[in-house]
Formats: sequence, structure tokens, C-alpha cells
Amino acid sequence: MADRENAYNAYNAYNAYNAYNAYNAYNAYNAYGGNVSADAFALITNRDGIVSSKIENITPPLPGMANDPNGLKRLTPSQQSAIFMSVLAPTVEVKASSKGDLPTATVWRRDSMNEPGKMRYQEMVEMSAPGIDQLVEQLNYVAGYSQIRADRSAEILAQLALPIPFYQSIGYIDPARTPRTLELLDLAAGFAFATIQRVKFSLGIKRPIELSPQVQPMIPTPTHASLPSGHATEAFLMARLIWKLMRASEAPQYNDQAYWGDMLMRQASRIAVNRTVAGVHFPVDSAAGGALGLTLAEHIEDVATGGGWTSCVFDGPGFDGKLDFNWHALYDPEQDKHRSVHATCPETAPAGRSSPVRAPEFRARNSR
Repeated sequence: MADRENAYNAYNAYNAYNAYNAYNAYNAYNAYGGNVSADAFALITNRDGIVSSKIENITPPLPGMANDPNGLKRLTPSQQSAIFMSVLAPTVEVKASSKGDLPTATVWRRDSMNEPGKMRYQEMVEMSAPGIDQLVEQLNYVAGYSQIRADRSAEILAQLALPIPFYQSIGYIDPARTPRTLELLDLAAGFAFATIQRVKFSLGIKRPIELSPQVQPMIPTPTHASLPSGHATEAFLMARLIWKLMRASEAPQYNDQAYWGDMLMRQASRIAVNRTVAGVHFPVDSAAGGALGLTLAEHIEDVATGGGWTSCVFDGPGFDGKLDFNWHALYDPEQDKHRSVHATCPETAPAGRSSPVRAPEFRARNSR
């Protein structure tokens, strides 16, 4: 995949150099590539041998690159990540509330009004919790998927870390070939993590292991709440960002070829479903995570380049407990658009809060 060297420009790195040891070569330039103490002593004696007692011929350098994006490439990845995250992190805020007896979490998008201290807040994601009866129904899927744990075990264990290698096998992503793409993906995952945890904490949904002793997950169950699935959020966030980069590239194979986007979404879906196979998530968790990840991907693109964003309502009580997770209900890769889907029929539901009870419902918003 042709790399977008300026992939969303301001967001070039977030710890990507630590991911899967892909960038260990860069560490060779730290501490002169050897023993720090030995190098320090060698440099002391070396200077004594080649430098006079007085510094001469001083030539003032050019002025520093103050707040110049071109100066970012001179910084280390960790220094870049701190700058990028300081810009991206304040763009969202999560608030907890309730609707009746069920908790609700709202992710607010925060935009500067170009005046000191003045901000504009707009709802970007509203997520309400499913009921306990729905989760009990969803245990049927957890039990059913457990039958294929042996087949999926290698994938499940590999996907405990960020699933970047699985996308590398689709999009021809490589540290030497597409460093900016890898940096963007890692930044996006780091940004999403805090949002995911805050939404989980606001909703407090029980894990499958808390409903039945027969679940017996094949991996340790994380201590945080179940919905939304963090793996599903990250998987769909990465898949959509990669697809956006493909669509924006000049590579002819990606032009109007929706099957590339379809393949990326199928990969994200498999990562999400594997968490149910492992026994640590319900299908409804994946649906909520997919909705959040797809929305955050568009938000990141808009923060970096403009172009608008889409808000999302995930109505947990409207998710039919008898249904499995289906990514097609969330997203159309051919158009790179969210879908609005009624919980009980395949037809598109009217957008807006007055529409019937629905599973994930998305409404487009023209926001610049």
C-alpha cells in the first residue's frame, strides 16, 4: 500500500516504535549505540585531544523551528507522541448519566471556538447499557462459540496485543515502507484506550464469567467492564483508518474496489468475535465496540484534515439478545458510511432519536 507519508499530518506517531519491535533499529542511535559510561569517558579524552582551550569561530545558527510541523521529524517518537496526544486527547470528553434504571455514557466532541477558554460541545456517541436479560440470552452465543476455541486459540492469544500484524497481512503495511501508517494506527489505539475505559466504567456491564460458572474463559477475564469491547473498538478503528488511507491514495487497485474495505472489516469482525470465542465478551459488546471504533476513526480524520464527522447512538436495550454480532449492520465500506439499522428488520430506520427502538443507529451530521 502506498504510504501517506503525511498521514493526517499532525498525528505521525504514538509509541509505534515499540510495537512488535518493528523499529528496534532506531534504538541503535540512542547513547551512541554502545555502553553509555564507556562512551562518556571516551568522549572526555577525545575532546581533550582535538579541542583548544577556547571556543572559537562561533557562527550563530538559524532561528529555531518554532511550532513548525516540519520540525516534528527531528524529534524522537516518544516526544512526537506526547505532542500529538496533547492535541488529540482533549477533543473528547465522556459523561455518565442514566435513562431509567439503565446507565448511559455520552462521548462529547469538544471543539475550540478559536477564543481563549471558549469551547463547543457536541454529542458524538451516546451509548446505553443492555439489560441483564439480554446478557443472559447472549450467553447462548458465548457457549456456542466456545466449541471452536481450539481452532481459534492461536489467533486469540496473538490478538491480546494490538492486532497490527493481522492488518499488515492485508494492506501491505511495513515499518520500512509505511512508517507513518503504523504510527497513525498506534496513536489512534492509544487515543481510543482512554475513551474506551471511561465508557466501560460509566456503563459497568458484567462479564460472561459473572453470569455463569460454566463459561470458563480460555484467557484471564479483564477486570474492567464488558461493554463496549475494547478489542472491537480498536479493531474497527484501525480497519476504517486503513481503508480511508487506501481510498485517499493514488494506487489504482483501491479505486472503487470496496472489497478491500470489506476484507478489512471482516478482519475487524473476526478479532471482535474471537473475544466471544475466548469467553470474555458478549456479541452485544462487539456491536457497541464496532460502533464506537468506526465513529472515532472518522473523528480522528476530521481533527487532522477536516471533512466532517458522524455521530452515533448505540441503543443497548434495543439490541435483540437473540442476535449475534453483524458488522454489516454498522457500516458500508463501499461508501465509507455508517448505517442506520432497525433492531428487528433489515430496512434502514429513520434517522434521529424519534425512530423506533434500534440496535446501533447512526445519524450523519454536517460538522466542520
